[in-house]
Amino acid sequence: MKRNTINKASHFIMSSGVSFAVALFFFILGISAGVFTEIMMTSAEKEGFISYLDQYFLLADPNELAFMDIFLSSAGNNLGLLFIILISGLSAIGFPIVLVAMVYKGMALGFSAALLIDSMSFKGVAIVFTSMVPQNLILMPAIIIAVVAALNLASLTIKNRRFGFKKSLAENSGSYLFLNTALALFIIVGCFIESFISPLLTRLII
Repeated sequence: MKRNTINKASHFIMSSGVSFAVALFFFILGISAGVFTEIMMTSAEKEGFISYLDQYFLLADPNELAFMDIFLSSAGNNLGLLFIILISGLSAIGFPIVLVAMVYKGMALGFSAALLIDSMSFKGVAIVFTSMVPQNLILMPAIIIAVVAALNLASLTIKNRRFGFKKSLAENSGSYLFLNTALALFIIVGCFIESFISPLLTRLII
């Protein structure tokens, strides 16, 4: 039973290369949109966002580093995004929301990276590598896999609609939820890195 659940969960990831291509396309689209948005902003608008990033990436007074606050905020945002993706996959026709979530994540990363690099030049590049890259080596694969699984489940449910949506979901929801539970654990690890490790790495270069 357990092996069957794991096999089905793996099938949600590997069953369609098209889903991977679509997920990556919308992620890159989001990054491009984020960079373009940063370029089009005025200097005054950028200064306001830089003040926010100073706090978010813990570039302020090291004695005021709120590790747990950042962890809770990051976990809430990323697990919330995972939950939206999960529900969209179960709804079968909610796959456009999955793609919007992918664009949103890419846009947030693209905008933040572009703003740091534009405002701090070479130092900004270093900060991007210490404050954004470590956790996203875990977070982004987890989010992309969640999107791929949601797209494949939606596609499978629609293809099997002649047998009934409820029956199709009943057969696949267990494995799908198991996969997303595993992804949630990976996301928590990524949030821990973002909150407790990346800030310390960033402090080494500022």
